[in-house]
Amino acid sequence: MRESYRLVYQVAYSVLGNAADAEEVAQDTFLTAYRKFDRLRDGGKFRPWVARASWRLALNYRRGATRAMGRDGAWVANQAASETPERQVLDREFETRLRAQVDLLPDKLKAVVLLIGVEEMDVRTVAGILGIPEGTVRSRLHLARRQLLREGSQ
Repeated sequence: MRESYRLVYQVAYSVLGNAADAEEVAQDTFLTAYRKFDRLRDGGKFRPWVARASWRLALNYRRGATRAMGRDGAWVANQAASETPERQVLDREFETRLRAQVDLLPDKLKAVVLLIGVEEMDVRTVAGILGIPEGTVRSRLHLARRQLLREGSQ
């Protein structure tokens, strides 16, 4: 657990973008891993296995939180303070547009963008988390960047 905690937390944070939520998902991930550890055939693959579990739990958590916010109408913007109000508005608009464009990406491209672009994980780690070859990670990252650039220029 000690060796994998940071990875599990980073994966959850890349999906959720909130430290408290990522902490909660990380704890849930290790609880789930403890309960299902007997299903892991190769102990050497624990890190990718638990990282994938974190990814799935974080996605589920995000879906549930989005539904709850829609039901409750509790839209709270959590923005870092900028130097000027104008700069803050520009930053918020850019972040909103970028998030919207990333959200429009197919899930397989979005996953790679979030893990590599936001969490700055290396290709090998992302390949292990997603259970795909490294070449596929690189190709998905290329496709996602190309699509984001194309959408951003329109």
